[in-house]
Amino acid sequence: MKKIFATLLMLAVMLTSTVVFAAYKEDMPEDADIASIKRLAVALPMHYKSEDAEPTVEEFTKIIYDASKVARCYVISYDEIAANIRRESGVDIQSLQEEDARKAYSASVGNYADAYVIVTTANNNKKPQFFFQVFDAKTGDLVYVLTTQGGGIGKNSKDYGRACEDFYKKFDAAAEKSIKDAQKKAKKKNKD
Repeated sequence: MKKIFATLLMLAVMLTSTVVFAAYKEDMPEDADIASIKRLAVALPMHYKSEDAEPTVEEFTKIIYDASKVARCYVISYDEIAANIRRESGVDIQSLQEEDARKAYSASVGNYADAYVIVTTANNNKKPQFFFQVFDAKTGDLVYVLTTQGGGIGKNSKDYGRACEDFYKKFDAAAEKSIKDAQKKAKKKNKD
């Protein structure tokens, strides 16, 4: 009887812990080389404020950049990329409509960074969901995706910042794993 109770208690803890902690899903194309990304640019997020406590698009863009303090690669802010584009081409992407700004950004970001991240929020439920998509800045190919949902993530700037920090940590871990996998393949190839 005690074993059954202990098993049920453990099962209950495991089930409730999935509700408390955020769930993550990573995807990366097999041929993606995220380990070579040294400069990562922050793109304008696809975010629409649905509650008062949530950040605006401009505030969220800054939050994404500020969270990069935990990143191992060099992260370039949206404002810095926009200033570079304005200086070199004369186009002020910050004054353009969102869609036009995105096109101008993705056409020029390869001059300043190896890759860029676009964060999309799905905030129509109580708990927001985040999609972090990393694109190769030269080719526009998708090289990494992290989906975050649930857990203790609320609709406020602090929790949005926490989700962004988690992205940088997971992206760095995936890059490190990619390096180790490449080293293992090289060793195996040398043995054969």
